[in-house]
Amino acid sequence: MDPGPIPAFYCCYLLRSQGRHSFYIGSTPNPRRRLAQHNGHAQGGAFRTGRQHGHHRPWDMTCVVTGFPSNIAALQFEWAWQNFHTTKKIPNDQRLDMPKEAPKRPNSELPLPTAEQQGKKRKRIRRPQLTLRNSLSNLHLLLRVPSFNRWPLAVRFLCHDVHKSWLEHSKRDTGELRNGFRVFCDFPEPTVEHKPSTADAAERKESPTMAILEKIDVTYSALKPHIAKSIALPAEMQFQTCSVCEHILDPESPMFLVCPSEQCSAASHMACLAKKWLEDQPSPGFLLPVSGTCSQCRREHQWVDLVKESSIRGRGGKHLAKLIKEPRVRKSKATGTSASSKDAAGGSPKDLQVYLEDSLTDVNLLTIDPDDDLLPAGWQELVDDDDNVSVTSTESGIPRRNGSPEQFSKQRQKLEAVIEDSEWDSAEVLD
Repeated sequence: MDPGPIPAFYCCYLLRSQGRHSFYIGSTPNPRRRLAQHNGHAQGGAFRTGRQHGHHRPWDMTCVVTGFPSNIAALQFEWAWQNFHTTKKIPNDQRLDMPKEAPKRPNSELPLPTAEQQGKKRKRIRRPQLTLRNSLSNLHLLLRVPSFNRWPLAVRFLCHDVHKSWLEHSKRDTGELRNGFRVFCDFPEPTVEHKPSTADAAERKESPTMAILEKIDVTYSALKPHIAKSIALPAEMQFQTCSVCEHILDPESPMFLVCPSEQCSAASHMACLAKKWLEDQPSPGFLLPVSGTCSQCRREHQWVDLVKESSIRGRGGKHLAKLIKEPRVRKSKATGTSASSKDAAGGSPKDLQVYLEDSLTDVNLLTIDPDDDLLPAGWQELVDDDDNVSVTSTESGIPRRNGSPEQFSKQRQKLEAVIEDSEWDSAEVLD
């Protein structure tokens, strides 16, 4: 089974209900589409955020955690964030919410245990209620634990009050995030809120964070220049050497990394660059680096960006074909000319005259508007060599045609359709 390339985008998010103090944690490769599903504007969405589960709609996406190297990594982080009271990613001495056993139901409601269940009974752990405080505090804790602190993660806040609560918790918490951890703020513009008249109108109301989520790029378009540079490099690097070990690179193998800087020609083996960047970092003992500096252009790059480009080049498939596909040039429906001809019409008067001579002879000359902005002042007479038809400007501003009436009548005449007699009348009938 082909594992495919590293996904272009995958994030974990925190939802908050506008009507009630309810929260939900999830993950998605497309946050805008997922929020529309949670609010009922599109098919799909979790049952806990649906209309049948407590009328929590509409929902707002308060913050997103981005930068996961794969969808499996995002799902692991999602489960740990949802089950912060039982996850093994958080050590017991650092856990903020300890697991508690759920209360037992009355004996009348308990079914009779089977023979297999009598041997070993499993304790039911009660899930703590999800609030804004414990969601942000456990998010801050998960970003510091050894399982996730070296991932190239970043947090983007979409609500003012949630970011304010994050800052207050960061001041109280003694733990610090790793150096270079990125926190972004992208708040919606203030608008005048109108109170909906009914519950259905409130459910159909669009979330104010939807406009912000539309700006998030969930495709590989940001890596298109980097991919184009890497694809063109093997044709030019017949004897290209690794910038670390100085051995010749194999252009047929995707296991080499290219510097994304436009003016830099550095390329190296994946293992060589990872070893060098790990040696440059102060904390040894890890298998993969987080970031590093190019030996030629001296610019810092993220390791996940280089590996993502390599995965698209080697296992991209349809994603790679879509990125390198050239756009098609559509023709105009009116004149059948391409977009380049239209651009010529907007140039100098000389170019305009050539354009008119090439294209306007195929259309009805009576439809030319003398007040058209495309026609310059004092536009010259255009003569057609085939039928001696021309259009000139007059003092009255009405276009007139040169030539005898017989010539125009011949031009408007159409060929009569001739239907030949069928040969079926003379055909022999076979019994």
